Amino acid sequence: MTFLQRASVLTLSILLAACASENVPLTETKPVPAPLQPVAAAVNPAWAGRLATGTFSCEMGNKVEVKVDASNNVNLVWKGSTYKMTPVSTSTGALRFEDKGDGLVWIQIPSKSMLLNSKIGQQLANDCKNR
Repeated sequence: MTFLQRASVLTLSILLAACASENVPLTETKPVPAPLQPVAAAVNPAWAGRLATGTFSCEMGNKVEVKVDASNNVNLVWKGSTYKMTPVSTSTGALRFEDKGDGLVWIQIPSKSMLLNSKIGQQLANDCKNR
């Protein structure tokens, strides 16, 4: 056995003996819980300041109503039925909301909005403007 190997074995033996010589009760090893952080006030989603709401007049005499409730849920009224719309992120900056169950898609860009039915691939209302 070389000198370096002997020194390593001796050092390891000393370290193991030092660790084993002190008994630490398990009660002292409990993690300390982090302090509670105050809950922030409800934060408005990024789209909240940009979404136009109200009644939209569209081509061919169609009307669409967009409402936002106190919980920031977007509801769209089309032909007497109300649909709960879910925000969908886009890479273009357009606002997009969907009701996947019924296939409705509401898209808003600064100049106009449109309502689509993704299930049948058809525009329901185009050139909708909030006047």
